[in-house]
Amino acid sequence: MTRSFSNPMQHPDWIDPHSRAWYEQLAGEYGEYAYPWKSEFEEPRAEDTFGQLLAASIGENSRLLDVGCGHGDFLHRWAIKAKEAVGIDIVDAFIATANRRKPQQSYRFIAVNANEGLPFEDDYFDVVCSKKGPWLFRENNREGRRVIKPGGTVLHLMHGGTDGGLRALFPDLYTPVPAFDTNRSLQHIANHLELPGSGLSDIEIRIIEETEYLSRPVDVLIKKYFGQSRRLREQVWRERLKDIEEIFHKHVTSRGLKVTNLYYIVTGRAPA
Repeated sequence: MTRSFSNPMQHPDWIDPHSRAWYEQLAGEYGEYAYPWKSEFEEPRAEDTFGQLLAASIGENSRLLDVGCGHGDFLHRWAIKAKEAVGIDIVDAFIATANRRKPQQSYRFIAVNANEGLPFEDDYFDVVCSKKGPWLFRENNREGRRVIKPGGTVLHLMHGGTDGGLRALFPDLYTPVPAFDTNRSLQHIANHLELPGSGLSDIEIRIIEETEYLSRPVDVLIKKYFGQSRRLREQVWRERLKDIEEIFHKHVTSRGLKVTNLYYIVTGRAPA
């Protein structure tokens, strides 16, 4: 008999999100980093806000590095005017998809483990960005500071969690967390990214609360189990979908089940 797991992280197939194994499994199933659940958003979306900041930082002579580029869709949309746009990612399958889809020759996508050094010349990039990927400007990592030009722009988007009532409705799927505190959150991000030792100037952290409406009961599960194995998903669907449907339909709005996604946008500048 298959054992039931009310806590998904107790399942033997559970893989920690954003680990190397998680990305490899995701790439093996989809070939890209794209969200499979159905939802709609109130504008502006956090990723669009980040993309607009990126586009505004790029000139016709700019060289751009996207760290943790996934399948390249973000660069395709926002870096079209760059002289050269380079995306790196640790997952070979993501890079293969990105190179198949690249819109022009000024784009390059390379499989690179950013923690083991970067295959670029010193002072090569005008802009270094990362959308939920690795942060290259920790105190003991000189690679980010090495490859960016003096005065270059750094942009980083971090996902800070999902709630908006989702954790209260489904506490066995989404662990309850303390009430949001702006000062505590900003300090946590500064410490997590080691911003005081980053060597960057003009550092700013912007908090964005993004409102999303999940379209169907199953989307609650798809969102939670994104990147997990098919076997784990099928077991949870059998055991939990009926309960999820009851809660979903009790609280759904005309647009869907309202949730809030928290993001941080960090910007800075390399010393001139």
